[in-house]
Amino acid sequence: MNLRTDKASVDTQKSWNDVIEQFDIQSSIRMDSTPIRTKKRKQSQAVDNNKQRFNISIPSPSWITRGVIITACFATLGNIPFQSSITLRNTVEPTNFAIAIDATTTEQPKFITIPEIDVASSVTFQLDPEFQNLSLPARAIETYIGHQVIDTDSKWTSYTVKSYDNPANILHKVGLNNAIETLLRDDKIKTVLKDLKRDNIVRARSVNGKLTELLLATSYKKAFIIKPSSDGFEGIWEGSWVSKVFEIRQARSSFVIRNGLFFDGKKAGVPGNTIRQIIKVFDWDIDFTHDIRVGDRVTLVYEEVFHDGDKVGSQNLLAAEFINKDRQFRTVRFTRKDGKSDFFTPEGREMKRAFIRTPVAHARVSSHFNPGRFHPVLHKMRSHKGTDFAARRGTPIMATGNGTVKFIGRKGGYGRLITLTHRDGYETRYGHMNKFKTNLKQGATVYQGDIIGYVGSTGLATGPHCHYEFRKHGVAADPMTVKLPNSMSLTPTELASFRTKAINLVLQLNVLHRFATSNVNINSGTGG
Repeated sequence: MNLRTDKASVDTQKSWNDVIEQFDIQSSIRMDSTPIRTKKRKQSQAVDNNKQRFNISIPSPSWITRGVIITACFATLGNIPFQSSITLRNTVEPTNFAIAIDATTTEQPKFITIPEIDVASSVTFQLDPEFQNLSLPARAIETYIGHQVIDTDSKWTSYTVKSYDNPANILHKVGLNNAIETLLRDDKIKTVLKDLKRDNIVRARSVNGKLTELLLATSYKKAFIIKPSSDGFEGIWEGSWVSKVFEIRQARSSFVIRNGLFFDGKKAGVPGNTIRQIIKVFDWDIDFTHDIRVGDRVTLVYEEVFHDGDKVGSQNLLAAEFINKDRQFRTVRFTRKDGKSDFFTPEGREMKRAFIRTPVAHARVSSHFNPGRFHPVLHKMRSHKGTDFAARRGTPIMATGNGTVKFIGRKGGYGRLITLTHRDGYETRYGHMNKFKTNLKQGATVYQGDIIGYVGSTGLATGPHCHYEFRKHGVAADPMTVKLPNSMSLTPTELASFRTKAINLVLQLNVLHRFATSNVNINSGTGG
């Protein structure tokens, strides 16, 4: 056996048999070499000679040897890096070596192969002085991967414009008393403030009381954003129009009427303008003055508007179910190719009637339909094929149904006249107008409730009123008594588009109905 060692490091000398007994070499070490056969006497002499040549001293505990071997195996596999210092009693050169052990027993001697061990000196880690005196923040700031750090110092103030507001009052409502004068000096900002209408949104963000951003939203599609000048001059502002400022989310709700539609709806978190849309849609089928009962249930899907994480308003009713006196009514919002939105039953029929009775709101009937009427101007018998609605000059006149402008202009005794054609052979006429709606031309499409002109007294008229005629296939009928079609169904092409686009809302109503009737809370303000 070839082994170099430092004699000064040897503490004691032991017999080879003592070493075998202490280390239990025969049973604890994996043997992997070829057996060597010698006589027992020669083995003892070789051991004695080696003891005399090398004063070998090996630590006694057997677990140390096992630990060194196991650690060496892991180091060979690269799992345990040897970076810290290892103190050995016998300094051994880093080399691969093998120890041939001559056993004193009759069992076969074995070879032990020990891998190379890189004995490194002790490593001391010292922190760079540059980082030793770093101060920690007083309060931890939570951040999330993919999201910006939340600015906890800024504060948004919101206000919904009222019909009586003026620019100075609007700025006062969002807490900008100190900036009113400087903001109104800018003509562009002042003009946008004047153009704001009822229910428009105004938001102001400030940091420690100082304005950093002002948002003037004329609609939910765009807003005028005002910020301090990039030059840093005090009291100088910069503004620009920005699209896609708001985020639209779907929300769902269901509630039972116990104290009133508006009261219970508000308690469930449904906005007031959404409740008004429900009334307008179902008003054709439900008399909200006399038909509402305790226990009626409303389930709906609608849109809520968010800005910078804050809910600032609501928008369109998307789908609704109203159970009134055990009768179920359902509606789904659908937008046609021309961009006009309306409400339909899940089968594709319009919720509203095809026509309304009167083209002028809150007007007085001054002359009824009468085929044998005596004409007040011509002073002779002449059939009156329509109904006259008396109102102040300039009162708006509405289209009673969806249609197309067939004629617009002056025509004999009608004076200024508009004729609309409707589906299924229906036609309506509006005479004696003072003026037409601006930019309304022949061939234009109008919808029920659209303003088409204003009350006047042109033609053969004794005073301001609207002469309204209702015809089917060219035959005049009494507008106040004729049986009106319930609704107009969609064309085959529109129906196919409706089924494709509205299927999701119909399925939502089906699921929400099951949840609501099972008393599962489905109210949601965040939606999906």
